[in-house]
Amino acid sequence: MFLNLLNKREKENFLELAHEAMNANGVIVKSEEAIYQIYKMETGLLDYERKGKPLEELITAFKSSTTKIKKAVLIELAGVINADTEIDETEEKWIFKLGEAWGFRIAEIRRMIRWTTDFNELLAEGYEYINK
Repeated sequence: MFLNLLNKREKENFLELAHEAMNANGVIVKSEEAIYQIYKMETGLLDYERKGKPLEELITAFKSSTTKIKKAVLIELAGVINADTEIDETEEKWIFKLGEAWGFRIAEIRRMIRWTTDFNELLAEGYEYINK
């Protein structure tokens, strides 16, 4: 949704982070894999092969990005961890660690997660309505 705002390096690092988000709780489900594939299409990096960069390196890579970019990344990552319609404690800790490292307050991170959750619910409701 917002990945068009990122430059190529940021898109590559985002895909690394997205995979980390998928595996934050040690379980990767089909819905997370599906979102990851959508992100690859949206970034135009269909053939991207993960490098397995450490989380700390990825956090540092985005520190020089604008606040706008960091917000976009956090919102998109919230979509990954909410792909199964549930954000567990481990996933929540993961995204809060990331957001705090980039200078966001807890309340602001919660707001981004809530927005993503609300958006996903509205989208599902729209599909349900259309398919009636």
